[in-house]
Amino acid sequence: MPRLVSIVLTLLFALVTSSACLATTSGNVDEAPPAGSNRPDESPTDETSEPGNEPSQDVELAFGKSYTWDDGVTLTVSKGKNFKPSDYSAVEGANAYRRYTITVVNKSTKPLDLNLTYITVQSNNKEAEQVFDSANDLEGSPSTKLLKGRESEWNVGFGVANSDDVVMEIALQDNFERPSLIYST
Repeated sequence: MPRLVSIVLTLLFALVTSSACLATTSGNVDEAPPAGSNRPDESPTDETSEPGNEPSQDVELAFGKSYTWDDGVTLTVSKGKNFKPSDYSAVEGANAYRRYTITVVNKSTKPLDLNLTYITVQSNNKEAEQVFDSANDLEGSPSTKLLKGRESEWNVGFGVANSDDVVMEIALQDNFERPSLIYST
């Protein structure tokens, strides 16, 4: 009988925990994303699209657009640029190499762990390989937590099949309630 009680309590706990994970934080595309206090105020140079509310689905954007979730976190992925990997990069041959600048502004009430950021890229229906290349400032996401009111910027690079056909999924996984963002050319 004690084993049955233990199983029932475990199932009940799992049910409550999983239902809490299903809640979402919605947000919108920003016309003028906020700047963090560690960077001078600048007007945004990239175009942004009209605000929208996507409470539980991934949000689709063009590269260069910004998105702000309801908790005050803003993410922008720049338009891609071609680059040539250095001789010291660990990468296999690709048709093209694209680099992107990721910018996160934290206007939420908690620090963000950007080290948990998830990024994948697809090009011509093929998974792209991420390039780590310190000579090109492609070293992965920051390991320092991003405090409230601050901004962080880093670069990522990928070996792609076609630089005109790129789809990037990015998720700030410190909070699973925020939907992923899907950027595409």
